Amino acid sequence: MNNKEIILKSIDILEENLGDNISIENLAGQMGFSKFYFSRLFKAITGYSPKQYYQARKISSSSSRILETHDKVIDIALDYGFKSPEVYTRAFTSVFGITPSQARKTGLNRKLMIKRLTPSILNKEKHAIDKTPTIVDLEKKHLVGIQFYHDLSMVNDLSKQWQLLMDYLDKIPSKVKPLKFYQLQYWFEDMSDELFFFCAVEVEGPVDVSFQFTYKEIPSQRYLKFRHKGKANEVGYTYAYIFEEWLPQTDYKLPGLFNFEYYGDEYLGPYNDDSISEIYIPLKK
Repeated sequence: MNNKEIILKSIDILEENLGDNISIENLAGQMGFSKFYFSRLFKAITGYSPKQYYQARKISSSSSRILETHDKVIDIALDYGFKSPEVYTRAFTSVFGITPSQARKTGLNRKLMIKRLTPSILNKEKHAIDKTPTIVDLEKKHLVGIQFYHDLSMVNDLSKQWQLLMDYLDKIPSKVKPLKFYQLQYWFEDMSDELFFFCAVEVEGPVDVSFQFTYKEIPSQRYLKFRHKGKANEVGYTYAYIFEEWLPQTDYKLPGLFNFEYYGDEYLGPYNDDSISEIYIPLKK
């Protein structure tokens, strides 16, 4: 069973247990993934985190009982694994914009219901130039830059962070010439929808930097190399291709807790449709 089939199987399990409260961490382990990679792969394929999809499907499925029966809200809430009618009402309102009681009186917008996902629904626009990656061995790289926390639910625009680095670029010593810029994403094993980002420039070796900057090393090892074409805030489409189309057809588990992007000679700026950046994903040693 390849990775895509595993995610589809996990959807089946979630759908069969809408009345329960499945642990996403346990489900990830059952599928053979860490919580982070399971969540990332799931989101790349479906557009939702596993938790988001599971709750949205509970609400969408339960809404038919709200509209078509006189069952008490508390009974519906408990049948779908919610701890109380208040918790259920908040979740229902977050999806439909009205409470269950209001929905019974006025109806609701059925277009807001989240349908069960099937393979035919999961097509997405692609910006990946390389449909098959190049496998490359890179030497250690020394970087200095600014790191920050980013929740995947936040606006996908890192222009302010990059501008901050550019504003203080002259404060960084021993920069490699010509300048080479990188963006790292890294995380801890128990993280799912959160990342740490690192906007950086390459330097010649280990350096002492002021308190505002951070020095990091990209380790010497083997990587999968993909290329992304398009605006910087569209790179998620290429990651979606990697995790939706290419990775699911392989046996790679990608155990690394980081990946990075490199902006070379073909990079024409963050808002240029013809910009090409490189994505590097570490392979198991």
